[in-house]
Amino acid sequence: MSQMDLTYSHVLKNPSQLEEQNTSIGLVSLGDLYLNAVGTHPSALDDSNATKDILASLLERACKANSDRPFRVMLNDQSALALKQLKGADSEPEEANPAMGLRGVSRYASEAGKPGFVFECEVLKKAIQEKQLPLEIVVPFVRTSSEAATMIDLLAEQGLCRGANGLKVLLACQLPANAVLAESLLAYFDGIIIDVDNLAAFTLAVDFGDEALPYAFNKHNEAVKSLIRDTIRKTQLADKPVQVLAQESDKAIIELAEGANVELVYQ
Repeated sequence: MSQMDLTYSHVLKNPSQLEEQNTSIGLVSLGDLYLNAVGTHPSALDDSNATKDILASLLERACKANSDRPFRVMLNDQSALALKQLKGADSEPEEANPAMGLRGVSRYASEAGKPGFVFECEVLKKAIQEKQLPLEIVVPFVRTSSEAATMIDLLAEQGLCRGANGLKVLLACQLPANAVLAESLLAYFDGIIIDVDNLAAFTLAVDFGDEALPYAFNKHNEAVKSLIRDTIRKTQLADKPVQVLAQESDKAIIELAEGANVELVYQ
C-alpha cells in the first residue's frame, strides 16, 4: 500500500452516526453500540431476540457504509463500571479498579460476563448467517497468550470458529503486553488493530480524563510511539493486516501511521 492509497474511516459507537452522509465505518464498537442503542443489561432484557435483530440490522447498515473495507466488529471492551450504568445491571461485580478488572477475555469467561458474551456471539452469528455480512471479529483485552488460546476456544464454543468459512479474528492491541508479545499472539489472530487511547493509558498508567493529575501527560510519549512502531513492524513482518485506532487530534500518531503506510481508524 502506498501513501497515496491510504484510507481513513471511523468507529461506529452510536446509531446516529449512520444518519451522517459520507461517513465510512472502519470498525464497530459493539460495546458502545449496545450501550447507546439498547441501554439495558443483557441479563435483564425482556426480549433478547428482538434486541439481537436490532443490533444485527445496525451491523447491516454499518457494513453498507464500509466502502469495501474489511468489516470489523470489536466485542464489548467495557468495564464493570460502565456496564453498571445499564438498566438491570445488578449482576455486575464490585471491583476496586474496574479499568484493570473483568474486561475482555477474563470477562467473557466469567460468571458475570458470560451471558453478555453469548448474547454478542448470537448477534454476530445472525449477522453472518442470516444477513450474509462478511464481518471479522476483533477481540479486546487479551492479557496473555493463554488468554488468546482461551478466546479462540470460547468463540468456537459459540459456533464462531476462526477460519471456518473464512472467519477472521483480530487482536485489539490495548496493552503493553500485546505489543511486547505481538509475535506470539499473532499465532492466534489474523491481524492487529492498535488502540492508541488504551495502549497509552496502560503504558503510562494514566487516566487521561483525570483533571486532578498534577501535570499533563500525552499519547505522543516516546514509550507509546515505540510500542506502536514495534507492533506495526511485527504485524507487517507476519504479513497480516494492521490498523491504528486513534483520535483525529493525535497528529504525531497519525504521522507515525502514515509513515508506516498503515490505515487509520478515527474514534
